[in-house]
Order: sequence, then C-alpha cells, then structure tokens
Amino acid sequence: MPPIRNIFIVHQKGMEELVPFVEEAIKEMMDCFPQYKQYLPIKNLGDWKSDNAYSMQDGKLVPRPYESMEWYLERAKQKAKMDGRWQTRGQINIAQMVEDLSNDPYAKKIPQWGIYLTMHDLYGGSANNFCLGFTRPDAFSIISARRFLDSNNHLDVDSFQTVVAHEFGHILGLTEGNRPNIEEALGPHCTDPDCIMQQKMDGDYKEITGRRLSRRQAGLPPICSDCINEGRRTLFKLYAKHEKNFGPNRPINQGR
Repeated sequence: MPPIRNIFIVHQKGMEELVPFVEEAIKEMMDCFPQYKQYLPIKNLGDWKSDNAYSMQDGKLVPRPYESMEWYLERAKQKAKMDGRWQTRGQINIAQMVEDLSNDPYAKKIPQWGIYLTMHDLYGGSANNFCLGFTRPDAFSIISARRFLDSNNHLDVDSFQTVVAHEFGHILGLTEGNRPNIEEALGPHCTDPDCIMQQKMDGDYKEITGRRLSRRQAGLPPICSDCINEGRRTLFKLYAKHEKNFGPNRPINQGR
C-alpha cells in the first residue's frame, strides 16, 4: 500500500543544514502515533525544482509557475514589494505563498504534507508585524527560521524545533476537534500550558520550549492527551479512507 501521505520537506536554497532539525521535530511528533509512522515517510526534497522549472523569456531564464521553491518565494517577495514590506523590513508575504501552495498541481496528484522553509521573515496582512509560520491542516506548513537566528546567525535549534513541531501538529489537525480546551487565537490552539499546541501571541517560544524539553527528559510527549486523542482520530480516518482506496493492510486500532 502506498503512503497515506508523503511528508515532503522543501526549503530555500542554503538551508540544507536545518533539515535534520526539522526531521527530528517531525519524528518527535510522530512518536506520539507510532502505529502510523510507517505510512507517513519523511522525504527531503531540498531546494526543489522540477525538470520543467524554467522558461526562456527575453533571453532570460524565468521560473515557471508551481515548478520550483524559487517561484513560490519570488511571488511572495513581489507581493511584499507591492506592500512596501520587502524594501523596509526584508519580509515576504506569507498569504501569497498560502494562496499559491493551495493551488499546487503536484499536491493534487501526490498525497502529501509539505513543510516549506524559508530564511526570509514573514508577514500576513498590513497590520501584521511578523509571523513565524502558517499551516493549512492536512496540507502544508510554511515556516521561517529568521526569528531564531542571533546576531551571529547562530540558530536557536530548540525553539526552532518547537515551532516546527507546533506547525506540524496543525497539519495533523490536533486542535481542529470540538474540544472544551481549545481557544481561538490566530487559529485554534490548545489551552493546556504544557502542550506545544498552545499559542504564544508574542512569538516567544522559549518558555514552552523549556517545558517541551523538560517533558522529553521525563519521557513525556510534547503534546497533551487531548491533542494525542485528536491526532489518533484524524490519522485513523485518513488510514481507513486510504485502505478503502488501495486495499487492506495490517489492521490499525484507533487507540494505542
């Protein structure tokens, strides 16, 4: 049976060294759902471009729509220039990337979850100062590493991984259920103070990262039991639908 979803990591050129940290964060979350791990392989596509990535226009190579990470980033950059954000802050528009990725023809053909990484700072609307990332459940996450670099360009690995795990949790739909401990704060988030699916409105993930690391040291998962149960329900539904389409495989119990 083919994968339920391929987990594709795609990144801006020059971010190769961050990929192992991203893989670790995804695996940390998938360890909460061990019965599904074999059906959700992680694949690093790097600075992805297709064989048809460029066309020649006026003697110059120009990225074709949807055929490279470069095209997505350039579109977001052009929108930021229109808003004046690229010139003043060096930011790119995350809403443009969300729109373009939502229309990705490859995602319509290949069952996948995409993790898209950039070093550019991100913003949403005109009133938005910055955002660390955005996720469309059961589809993709866009994550910036910019705010996790110090003045010497050293990465705060632990905090960066917390955000990657948080956004991947949204891909899994951990906060999408009708639960009493969910609040609306730039999207649905968990209210458990020890769960990484909570929302840090100020963008500072150091506190929750410290709790995540303490829980890991104690042998505890990074998410609460309610988020785990919601993830099980989501993955079980995906597995059952996949099994219906491709035939039976090893039975999976919805619980552990």
